[in-house]
Amino acid sequence: VYFPNLVFKIIPDARLGKSQAAFRIPLNVNKLDVKDYLSHMYNVTVTDVRTAVLPGKWTVNRFTGQKERTARTKKAIVTIKEDFEYPKEADINADFGGLEVEYEEKRRANKLKGWRIRPSMEMMAMRRKILEQRKESADAEEKK
Repeated sequence: VYFPNLVFKIIPDARLGKSQAAFRIPLNVNKLDVKDYLSHMYNVTVTDVRTAVLPGKWTVNRFTGQKERTARTKKAIVTIKEDFEYPKEADINADFGGLEVEYEEKRRANKLKGWRIRPSMEMMAMRRKILEQRKESADAEEKK
């Protein structure tokens, strides 16, 4: 199995047509690589690829006060045969355990305050939600 070390970041753009998508891609990737990558990884029929290297933006270094340019980026606009639909935004709490991460951060913050600090009502409610989510996911897996 081959896992390429390329990152194609999808960019929502309202100006594009229904069969087009915009990606932020590495500078060393060319049009043929983009077409090949998308057709083999996602099984889409790519009809056209347009790329543009965007210059970096001017910023002021807060330590030296000098103007500096950020790194260049490359943008690819891809036209595919089928209509393209942007993926829905992920729900951090449901999909990636964001509630558990938030609970652990609060628990660690309480530990720093001292060993006698008891969990707040908010933390207890958060813990109950986490346990309910775990139970629901376990029940869903048992049904499968």
